[in-house]
Amino acid sequence: MIAFVRPIWLVLLALAFMPRPASAQADPSLPPGTSAVFDAIDDLDKLRLLNPIGINGAQARKIVELLETRQKAYNQRLIELAVEPLKAIGEEIKATRDRLLTGGSIPTELDERIKKSQKDFVAKRKVEQDKNLKLVADGFRAILTPEQNKKIIDSARQDFEMGRGTDEQFYNLWVRETIIAYPRILPLFRDIAKARMPGSGSEPQS
Repeated sequence: MIAFVRPIWLVLLALAFMPRPASAQADPSLPPGTSAVFDAIDDLDKLRLLNPIGINGAQARKIVELLETRQKAYNQRLIELAVEPLKAIGEEIKATRDRLLTGGSIPTELDERIKKSQKDFVAKRKVEQDKNLKLVADGFRAILTPEQNKKIIDSARQDFEMGRGTDEQFYNLWVRETIIAYPRILPLFRDIAKARMPGSGSEPQS
């Protein structure tokens, strides 16, 4: 796939952990008012899926705690998976880079080791993604009522073209696409919790 570029696990980490906005508001290319509207539009699309579930303020607060815990653990695990291979080849990569500043080519053996590390990281990351999905889905099931969980399954069967599947598969698909895949999900649930707690003057609308 590559000759000698930044190993893919570092590219993936950069995309996952680099300081990037969870909202359009931090994008300096957009006028402040416009970026806030873009964020609101994204949130409206997500609330279109979340509000029929009828999540109350206490549940939303528990969901925030769940997502914060899982995000921290998942990110830490990815860092561990990315850093471990560098312990064996990091110094060699830096030394090779220094030599190549004056010309030459990448040693085949080092190139192959880098490619193998890339492949191993991608495979291990997939395992961690699957583990994280199950833990988040199990956490949602525990927080929500049976009726709310059924609404999620019904919504997933209606909204996602997956063909045949079990209730658990459709539930996990909903969690992955509606919750995990949305970069603003934590700030959105924090706002939901704040708006729907007793005394806020707002209740969840079905």
